[in-house]
Amino acid sequence: MFPADSTTLALLPLIAGLLVMTVRFYAREAAISIFSLSFMLATLAVAMLIGYMVLNVIGMLPPYAWVVFGGIGTAMTVGGIWSFYR
Repeated sequence: MFPADSTTLALLPLIAGLLVMTVRFYAREAAISIFSLSFMLATLAVAMLIGYMVLNVIGMLPPYAWVVFGGIGTAMTVGGIWSFYR
């Protein structure tokens, strides 16, 4: 089990997902539209990171929230990388 102080390490996949979606938006989609899936997912990742930080600061972060944030970040990272090669 993760100690409470190291749960922010679970944000690394979410940050990686944000970077992958941003690179995909500029490289593959040529930054054509803000309504593209890559841009929307990158915006969602930023909103989730801000939400995590706010919940952590005000002390309302559930004990196993890192599982959700890390899982979504991992899915975004893997999906973004996979979409480059299809």
